[in-house]
Amino acid sequence: MLFKYDIENLESWGKVFQSINYFLPLIEHILIKHNIKFKRVENCIPGSNAVFKIDDYIIKIFAPLESEIGDEIDYITEQFGISRANDFGVPTPKLIGSGEVKDKYVFRYLIMEYVDGKPLSEAFNRLSNLEKISIGKQLRNFTDILDIKCKSFNNHVLFGEKAEDRWKNFGLEFTTQRMEYINKQSKREMVYVHGDLNPDNIILSPNNEICIIDFADALIAPIELEYAGLICDAFKFEKPYLKGFFKDYDKYELTEICLYGLLIHDFGFNIIKDNIGNIHEINSIEQLRQMIFNRL
Repeated sequence: MLFKYDIENLESWGKVFQSINYFLPLIEHILIKHNIKFKRVENCIPGSNAVFKIDDYIIKIFAPLESEIGDEIDYITEQFGISRANDFGVPTPKLIGSGEVKDKYVFRYLIMEYVDGKPLSEAFNRLSNLEKISIGKQLRNFTDILDIKCKSFNNHVLFGEKAEDRWKNFGLEFTTQRMEYINKQSKREMVYVHGDLNPDNIILSPNNEICIIDFADALIAPIELEYAGLICDAFKFEKPYLKGFFKDYDKYELTEICLYGLLIHDFGFNIIKDNIGNIHEINSIEQLRQMIFNRL
């Protein structure tokens, strides 16, 4: 047995998913399988899965089903997204290998090339306005390439059960208005979206060139979902990023893009809470619309 710790729920997974000692036998087994020799194992920025830097590689071991967050779909989705981005020439870590190990638990994994850089979240304070404009332009170029019509590749859907449970934190009046608002909207074109372009998933090289990571939340959805996440979470409403991404933009138009995109987003509740305002003080869609407009 390679992995000896008991995983019974999210709490038990949270205690070990960053532990090199617990995962080292499993890592060694996987790398031998792919004929990769290594000298050093290091931790990476924590997320939901077990991610480690192995010399010039990254290995991502997905949480097993027993963790309560593990799902084969995340593995399939990320594998598809990275391969697709590689094929389209969009900067993302090159996929080296993938597979699964049936041990005490079923562990699925991806091996990728390590990309030297820092997440956008760590670079906000050092970037000039011109650099932010450049980053906005790069992201627009890459989303224009990636966010197009695409075959179905997983069962991720808008209005997933977990996401809807989060929206209930707003209270009945707001959640009722939310569904009424969504139902009144005209039908949008459905395209591939990364789904989680937050500032930790946008990596900047020393020359401020962009690399996009973590495709596990990708799905088929309206483009507004992608734009809302970028505007509110990745860009934090900062005008230089918006100028680079949208060129000459209209605040009213961007407000409506954000409003619709957030209200259909799996992480819309989290994005609003972290970047717009106290959810307990937002009682209506119109109030949220005004808060977005004021931030822009």
